Amino acid sequence: MISRKLVRTDLNLLVALQVLLEERNVTRAAERLSVSQPALSKTLQKLRDAFEDELFTRTAHGLVPTPRAESLAEELPALLESVEHVLGNEDFEPSTYSGCFKLLLPPIVSEALLPRLMAELYEQAPNVQIITAEVSPDYQDQLKKGEADFAAFVAIDTERDIHAEPISAQAPRCYMGRGHPLEGKEMSLQDFLNHPHVRLYLQGLTRENTSMVDDVLGQYGVHRSIALETTQFASAVGVLSRTDALLVANAGFEESGLYEGLIIGVELPSELQRMIRNTHSANRGKMSLMRHTRTARSAPHQWMRALLMRHLTNEGARMDASEALGTAA
Repeated sequence: MISRKLVRTDLNLLVALQVLLEERNVTRAAERLSVSQPALSKTLQKLRDAFEDELFTRTAHGLVPTPRAESLAEELPALLESVEHVLGNEDFEPSTYSGCFKLLLPPIVSEALLPRLMAELYEQAPNVQIITAEVSPDYQDQLKKGEADFAAFVAIDTERDIHAEPISAQAPRCYMGRGHPLEGKEMSLQDFLNHPHVRLYLQGLTRENTSMVDDVLGQYGVHRSIALETTQFASAVGVLSRTDALLVANAGFEESGLYEGLIIGVELPSELQRMIRNTHSANRGKMSLMRHTRTARSAPHQWMRALLMRHLTNEGARMDASEALGTAA
């Protein structure tokens, strides 16, 4: 039976509450809701009356939710998602959709993904805004709270309400600067080991989770010399163009054209390829696209998920922390 309280409840109040919980700032929340700040302040007072709780306290750093509001923050996304599902999403059209998606991406993933992604959005969905930030240790909480929509990272110990979709990999390449002594030669494993290396990595992950090449070499009692470790592919390219160092990284960079004339990519030594195929590495991390279950029935989010996966996998800039990133390599 529908209660009298539910009959008197304005669902728009719950939408406003969700936005306030996500933004923790009246000004930004008002902008997202397309209402004035005084109007939103009145809405907040109605919410306080309805829930018989202050819900938020104002501080110099914005709104801080009360325990009651934090409890609502756990239940509200699923509730609103269910309402949205009941109402239907038939009117969603990318070309006219106006919205914002926040992506949490390691720098190396941003560099490979964003040029392709933004070019397609420019043509198909010009009113969509993308905001990116680096992946921080609390990225799963950010997804839960609606502070981020997607995160591309190595999926280790994800919580139950975080969906991780593995990103398929492409075999890595060995990069070198133009004019490198090995350019145009068939590279042997000894050639590979004779030169210093640049290693890319994902901040926040241990080497045990990401360094596939070194893991494999180590199991054969072989080691390479690492001259530089960095999270920045552009910096690594600068080093390659000025030294004889080598870099194992995602083949998608070669296809992007961003560094044409500076570096070339060649296949890994055949002996190293055999070592990789024959060696089981339990510590290798798997890059995944992660999202919270609250967005499972959101048509805009499902559209963006498909777009991201296409650009991160076989048709775009392929990523795998264990193989294609120098995190892995």
